[in-house]
Formats: sequence, C-alpha cells, structure tokens
Amino acid sequence: MTVKPGETAAQFQHLFTPLKIGSFTVRNRIVSTADGTCYSQDGLPSERYLHYWASKAKGGIGLICTEAQPVHPSALGHPFVFYSIHAWKEEIIEPFRKIVDAVHRYGAKIVAQLWHPGRGTSSKHTGQAAWSASPLPDPTYQETPHEMTLEEIQEVVQAYGDCARRMREAGLDGVEIHAAHGYLIEQFMSPLSNVRTDPYGGSEENRLRFVREVIDVTRTAVGSDYTVGIRVSGDEFEPGGLTLQDMQRIVPKITSSGKLDYVSVTQRGPVLAQVSPPMYVAPGPFLYLAAGIKEVTDLPVFCVGRIRDPLMAEQILARNQADMVGMTRANICDPELPNKAREGRLDEIRRCIGCNEGCCGRLEESMPITCAINPSVGREKETQITPAPVKKRVMVIGAGIAGMEAARVAAARGHRVSLYEKEGQLGGQLQIAAKAPGRLDMAEPVRYYETQFRLLGVDIHLDTEVDVDLVSRENPEAVIVATGGLPAVPNIPGVDRPGVIQARDVLAGRAEAGEKVIVVASGQGMEGLTTADFLAERGRNVEVLIPYPTITSKVDVITFVHLLPRLLGKGVILSTLQSVTKIEASAVVAVNPFSMQQRRIEGIHTVVLAGGSRADDRLWKALRGRVRELYGAGQCVAPRKMLESTLDGLQAGLAV
Repeated sequence: MTVKPGETAAQFQHLFTPLKIGSFTVRNRIVSTADGTCYSQDGLPSERYLHYWASKAKGGIGLICTEAQPVHPSALGHPFVFYSIHAWKEEIIEPFRKIVDAVHRYGAKIVAQLWHPGRGTSSKHTGQAAWSASPLPDPTYQETPHEMTLEEIQEVVQAYGDCARRMREAGLDGVEIHAAHGYLIEQFMSPLSNVRTDPYGGSEENRLRFVREVIDVTRTAVGSDYTVGIRVSGDEFEPGGLTLQDMQRIVPKITSSGKLDYVSVTQRGPVLAQVSPPMYVAPGPFLYLAAGIKEVTDLPVFCVGRIRDPLMAEQILARNQADMVGMTRANICDPELPNKAREGRLDEIRRCIGCNEGCCGRLEESMPITCAINPSVGREKETQITPAPVKKRVMVIGAGIAGMEAARVAAARGHRVSLYEKEGQLGGQLQIAAKAPGRLDMAEPVRYYETQFRLLGVDIHLDTEVDVDLVSRENPEAVIVATGGLPAVPNIPGVDRPGVIQARDVLAGRAEAGEKVIVVASGQGMEGLTTADFLAERGRNVEVLIPYPTITSKVDVITFVHLLPRLLGKGVILSTLQSVTKIEASAVVAVNPFSMQQRRIEGIHTVVLAGGSRADDRLWKALRGRVRELYGAGQCVAPRKMLESTLDGLQAGLAV
C-alpha cells in the first residue's frame, strides 16, 4: 500500500510525529546513532561524509549522530581514531559547514558525538600509554594505562567544551557526550575500572565527578540554546560492573542539573559484541534497558539494538519504551527506509540482515565501511543510478546476489533485462547459507530483489541452464555472467571416496552425514562453522579440522563471539593447526604443519569439505568474442565474500 505525497501510511501513528529535543525539533522518531565510518582525511571531514550523511537525510531520517569524534590527542592510540574526525582541530569547522548544509537541505538534524576511548587504546599505534581513571588493563588490548593526573583530567574535561564549541560554530544542531561502551567517561563511572582514592574515585558521587564536569563545561561552551545529549550503557553486563539498577540511580543524578536534553541508551558487552548484535540475535534484545531509563527521566530517551523493521519501531514508541528509535545499520543498508515506510512501501525496503560484513567487520580492520548488500554506501557519488543513454536488451546469467544486483541496477537504468537461473529459485548460495541455524536472514535479500524485479519488469527464467547456444538464440545486446562459484575440492588423497561430501550439499539437503563427522574447514569463512552447527543440532558428533592457527580469519569478531558459544555448547570440537593429509575408508589423517606431529582419527562416518569456492567461469570464458558486450560479476570472476559479489553486480549494472 502506498500513500499520496505528503501523507503517512496509516500503520504509523507515532513513528512520523515530530519531537522537540532541546533546541531543535526532529521530523520523525528515527535516529541513526553514532557509527564509525573511517571516511576522514587527515582527521578532517571529507566529501565522502557529505554524500554519506546527505543520503540519510534525503532518505527521510529525523536525526543523524556523527561517528565518535575524539576530543583530545591522547585518544590516538585507538586504531579508529586515525580515520575519524579529530574534534580537537580548529580546521574541522569549515568542511563541517558544507556537510551540515547538505543535511539541513534535506530536512534532517545532525549532532556530533564527542568521545575519548581512555584505556581502550594500544601503545603500538603511537608509542604512548593510554590514559584512564586507574591503571587497570583494558579487556581488549590488555595494556595497563596511565592513571590520569588531576591536571590531565582537567585538560580533557576542557577539551570536551572546546570541541562542543567547534561543533556549534560549524552549524551542527547539537552534541552528544559519549559516556558508554566502556570508554573513558564510563571508566570513571564504573567500579570495574575506577579504583582511585582521590576526589574522582571511591564513592559513586566521586566516580560521577568527571562526567558531571564534562557536562558542565560542554553546556557552558555552547550556551543554553543548544542541544546537549549523553549516551550511556544501560548495563555493563560484567560482574561487579554497572547494572540497569545502578544506571536508574545514576541517570537522574547526572541529568538533575538541567544541562542535558536527551539520553541515548546502549549497552556494553564482551569485545563490544553486544553493541551491534549479529543475525544470531533476535531484534530488539536491549529495549528493556531504554525502557528502564525512561522510567527515571522525563528527557527524550533513545533506544538501539538490531531494530530494522519500521513496524517494530512503531510498536516501541506505542509502548512508550523510548522516544527515538535507533535504526543505524538498518539505515545504512537502506538510507531510503524512512521515506519508504512513511509512504507505505515496506516491501521495497532493503532490510539489514545483521551480517556485519560491510559495516562492523570492516571497521574492525580500520577500513571504510559500506554494506554487504548495499555497496553503494560510502560510494554514493560514484554509484548514482542514472538513466542509460541507450536502452539495451540485457541478459543476466545467474541469480545469486551478484546477478540479482546487476539485474536490478540495469533495469533501474531503463534496460530490458532478462535474468536466467539454473535452479528453481533465486538467491544462489544465499539460500544455502540460510539453512544453517540462526542464519535465516541470509535469504532476506531474495525477498527484496523479488519485489524490485516485479516493480522494474525484470523477466525471470528459473530452471534454465544457459549455454552459448541459448545466448546466441536470445541475441542480447549485453550479457552479464554471474554464474557464481563451485565448491573448492582440496588436493587430498581419498577426497573422492564415498562418504566425502560438500558442506553446501549438507546444508541444501542434498547429502546426509553419518553419526561421527569431520569437517575440513580450509576455507576460513562461515561455511565450515555453520555446517558444524547444523550437524551438531541434528545430533551428530562433529569435529572441525582447521589447518590454520586461528579458528577463522574471514568472520567478523562480533559474529564470531556469538557463534563460538553455539558451537562449544553443542559439543563441537574445534581443532586448529590440523592439516588433513589423507582420507581413508573410516579414518582421517591430519598433521600439525609446525610440529609435523601426525594424528589419526578413527571411526569416521562422514567427511565434510568446507573449502570455499572456485570460480565457475566456464560460460564467461566461452562467451568472450561472441557477444557485443560482456561483463563478469561475483564469484565467477574470483571467489570472494558477499560484499564483493554485490559490488560487482552493482558496477556491472552501472557499466552496461
């Protein structure tokens, strides 16, 4: 159901109502909370930020919060800081003004998050010790920080005020003080990280002294007619740390001065794994934290936690669990989500699947973020879909994510597109991956593309294997080959024995495993681990043999932190440095590549190969020189991750 321009879909009685937040009013209740991007240039706002944030504003969002901006050079030990906006630099003001103008042009508001990581840094980046409340090691970096002196505390406190003043001069609508996620302000607040015996430690009142001073100096710097918010962890989820009950006591204490205008509620967890929960976690797991804080304050409260559905956001507001709904990754995946929801075009939303591959996973490596199923993110300028100057008949071969994206983009540009798939359904390996426990969302993009194909008039041919003759008969003006990848078969003696099967055949239901299973996980991705999860859930005795020192190198930390307990809880044995050298009738022989110690595992019923893919490029090669325009996309070009396949499809659709 769609609505007339200017109207709002009937199912949204709350989501698209304005809200006054301090000195400004937002047009709706959707907020993109702070998300790291790694888009800065020499610590300054870049043109890439402008297009990224402007796309969110154009898409109809109410409020944008910038990424965490470090307030002081002592933050430089955090790897993210080298690619973030350095709020301590005066030079940020002018380039920020251009960004703010673009965001305001589309009707959204934007606030800057001010941040200091404290002990959450490593001296390997700068050679300098981290600063913190107390000399207690950071859980991630395991380095003992320098206990800040009283003079250093005042220096950093003043830095918050100076940075806030710069944000106001640059035209931003407000600032948000980052007091969550185990960073510096929370390090002072929490008994887990503050064992000082001076006026900044000991009692709760003393531990709150630092945050109160930051609030005071920030408010003084920007004046009374400017929005100042704070972000807090509703729970630290660590024994001895701050709980929801503690925060229900603390929040009124730090807001009682009247110097804050909103409270954004997040959470802290191991390796920050709960900050951006992956698809293994049901949507909205931490709503109760925001609802709990809302019970003790009259200020607007923001919530977060894998909220990707506008209808769910509407329910949150209707139940008075929060006043603003953080839909950050959902809005990265589809910046047009607010407009589509308001207009009743819910089926057209490209929904975040929580894979964390293009956003959090890349941020872990200090790489510019994007989205695995919407790679135009961070590339907004160069990937604009514009009408093709010459309309062509385009044949897309293969309906995995590369082929589907290529077909969508080509059709959106006005080409007549036919999409061919040898299987009886769209999706390719997405459909197989979705069979693993907790991975159903991997098939979600298929729903999105089916809707797009219906709207764009893409002609779909399922159960159709394409060869050179079929292409010749169809005589298209351009061909995009996206035939994907075939299972990689390792060069191991005995690999062709009965009882040796492929992981994707197990997940797809084309092969059955016996009671005792060895998974040969040489691909270093999700395939071997999720197949082990699948088999263990069905009562199989599973050991995963990994030839490398680590369990995986191709899975983001957040997803892995949730997947590992699943596997161990089901009794899966994960054995690293185990390179399989031979497969026998009921045994597997492995060797440690460093010690060369051999191990023989007896009584094996099934060996499952999870070696990733090899390019299925036969048709692509066969068509060279036979068609007028030829493009390859996805794993038929080379085996890579989902992000690269989708990007290939996008670029092929733009090139044709």
